[in-house]
Amino acid sequence: MFICIKHGDNQQFLANIHCSVLLLMHYLRAKVGLERTDPIDLCEENGTLKLLFLVKFPEDSASKFLTPRVVYYVCKVERGVPGTKHEHGYRAFHPVFNNPPTDLLDSLRNQCDFLEKSRLKMLKSQDGKKPPTMESLLSSMAGQVVAQGKSTGKSGASLSSGLDEEGIPRKTTAAAKARLEASRRDKHR
Repeated sequence: MFICIKHGDNQQFLANIHCSVLLLMHYLRAKVGLERTDPIDLCEENGTLKLLFLVKFPEDSASKFLTPRVVYYVCKVERGVPGTKHEHGYRAFHPVFNNPPTDLLDSLRNQCDFLEKSRLKMLKSQDGKKPPTMESLLSSMAGQVVAQGKSTGKSGASLSSGLDEEGIPRKTTAAAKARLEASRRDKHR
């Protein structure tokens, strides 16, 4: 099961897709003269990206994602500048092919825009759903138990519920207890 890879100045070669995605990507980088760390992908002649650089399990067979006897172009994936807030963003897909057709470039540009918008939308939806930290859970739980003990007048009730006399879970580390005590002192000031 082979595919045809076009690159450079109308150069082409065959690649066997009966291997892992990772192995195929390493082979393609070596054949077209790219660095081992350059993120790449393949696109069909109409510009449809295969998104192999996003494959969750790179040990999966490349034949799951690619069709035998089809012509593909190698594309470099341009991400944001490392160390900036846009480092994981999608900036562009550049075909490693001299004088690519404009419809291919337009298709790659549209897909890049769509991927970036989807990435930002996913990040935005995750912002509102951040799970509470362990410290905030412990302090709110301790505050509720202490308030409950004061309202019922029972200080020993917390002992039977798995909490110590201060309203802190018994298995809490000494460092967590110290942080909780400090936050309580700050609240009472």
